[in-house]
Amino acid sequence: MNQVSKENQTLVARILSELKPEAKVSRIEYEGPRIAIYTDNPRYFVDNGNVIGQLVVELRKRIIVKASESARKPPEEVRDYIMSVVPRDAGINRIFFDTVLGEVLIEAANAKLLQIPELSEQEFFARTGWRPRIRQSSPIPSPAVEQMYYAMTDVEERMSFLRSAGERIFRDRVYPKSEVVLTVLGAAREVGRSCLLVSTPESRILLDCGIHPGAKGPLNSYPRLDWLDMSLDDVDAVVISHAHLDHVGFLPVLFKHGYKGPVYMTEPTLALSTLLLMDALKVSQSEGKSAPYSGDDLRMMIAHTVTLPYNLVTDITPDVKLTLYNAGHILGSSIVHLHVGDGAHNVVYTGDFKFDNTRLFQAAYFNFVRAETLVMESTYGSRSDVMPPRVETEQVFAASLRQTLENGGKVLVPVPAVGRAQEIMLVINELIKSGAIPEVPVYLEGMLKEATGIHLLYSDYLSPFLRSEVKETGFDPFLADWYTVVDSPRRRAEIVQERGPSIIMATSGMLEGGPSIYYFSELAENPANKVLFVSYQVPGTTGRHVLDSPSKEVNLFDPSTGRMRVLRVNAAVERIEGFSGHSDFNQLTRYVSRLQRKVRRVLVIHGERKKAEEFAFHLQQHMKVNSYAPQLLDSIRLY
Repeated sequence: MNQVSKENQTLVARILSELKPEAKVSRIEYEGPRIAIYTDNPRYFVDNGNVIGQLVVELRKRIIVKASESARKPPEEVRDYIMSVVPRDAGINRIFFDTVLGEVLIEAANAKLLQIPELSEQEFFARTGWRPRIRQSSPIPSPAVEQMYYAMTDVEERMSFLRSAGERIFRDRVYPKSEVVLTVLGAAREVGRSCLLVSTPESRILLDCGIHPGAKGPLNSYPRLDWLDMSLDDVDAVVISHAHLDHVGFLPVLFKHGYKGPVYMTEPTLALSTLLLMDALKVSQSEGKSAPYSGDDLRMMIAHTVTLPYNLVTDITPDVKLTLYNAGHILGSSIVHLHVGDGAHNVVYTGDFKFDNTRLFQAAYFNFVRAETLVMESTYGSRSDVMPPRVETEQVFAASLRQTLENGGKVLVPVPAVGRAQEIMLVINELIKSGAIPEVPVYLEGMLKEATGIHLLYSDYLSPFLRSEVKETGFDPFLADWYTVVDSPRRRAEIVQERGPSIIMATSGMLEGGPSIYYFSELAENPANKVLFVSYQVPGTTGRHVLDSPSKEVNLFDPSTGRMRVLRVNAAVERIEGFSGHSDFNQLTRYVSRLQRKVRRVLVIHGERKKAEEFAFHLQQHMKVNSYAPQLLDSIRLY
């Protein structure tokens, strides 16, 4: 058993006193945010399941039971057992043994057929010493997910990190009094490089660690970690709200420079973060640029990530408990709730959130018991940022598409690979099925295919309706017959030269890289075509310049000549409001009103300067809420 504090030696003794000798406990370990009880007799805990439940309630700690290595059946034997009891029609395509967690993941094309007694958690654990995780597989393969599993095979590194993190989490508290200070390291009166430091006498927690996609130079592009009088060894935990690069893009750099602690996020956030970070690394290498992190840094990040489901309270430091809630922004996006001390103070960090139902997700969670400080985004924080009703938005979108398609033109829809792309795919699918727009080829470019596959793999995080379609009927709501995935860059010239109308959905959504740049350069000079933006365009990006430029001229890099060229944009350029995964002004206001009786202060971040200041002023003057739009490097004492 590891060296533990006096208080936690008492905790271990308390656990052992509740367990009979038949439990055959071989050891108790602190593994990250959980207390792991190792047993040589898994059957005891199956037959006495209420014992652990009572301990969890009494001790208010996460406790898991794991079979000792000697009590686990060999993976080959367990694999044979699984295949012997599962119906052939289930279509099993992955059986992955996670030795560190003591779990076996079983993915199948028809996961419903795995709901059999032999694979029930209790029976399987008693029989094999492993805990089963059953999941519907995706018909679209994902190299990013494979990279995740590869990183998880580093058993020695993961177990060492978990035990080290566990010792820090479950150590005795030194300071009896709680104080909370928040330092803004990014996203202050700007959209980009989200990063906040929450400090207490016991803890240092980073909330997000992103980059600024439209800024130039390290001081403007990266979080200002250089300003802190502390080392990465002083950071106890990093919590990531979602997978967009302006929230996670700098995270692997922490591991490059020696961070060895835990990162907390949802499982789909880890998959999507891996996808986007791998792509960013590949783009840097293809452009001959020096990337700020390597593939090894990314693998280390994955190995140090602890994934959490929504609504589960978890200790992450001696004086802070973390809970993640649905944010409604993209797959797996989270609103972060920190409970500091013994009820001393509660911080809610929204990350990016959508306080309205969409085709993909339910509206963001708001029903917190306590939330004294609210730190919220303000991407659409101006009074003029009011989006039309969703029905009206889809009608305007359909009319815009129809106008160009019926005249034989092509429509380029630059989209972020994650979130908006899948939402737009669902809308286009419905528009073609209903006859609202002509049935034309819809080409999917860039990372859309893999990102969509990850959405199907983690369908539990989709809206109830979509989740039901995927799980109950097996229907793939994203890839209908009119969708064509472009698997080779050589196909791009053919698509551009192809006669007749078409829709091209390509990344990136801000024309900052990826295949959307190629299509834009080839289609923009033809007035018969259209560029249709459906997502937010960060200041400084090509997409924002195209929208704002009165001359409609854009400087683009021409890879064939190695020089910049001036592109005249003769194609129609439109921006459709209402598809955003961010909350508009009314939704932001309504969210604060739901929390108004609990919140003592609101800190407004992640918005252009005027929008952040205007929304903070609105809350202060019209809702009588203590609010402020902090500046970069501000430190605010919350408690």
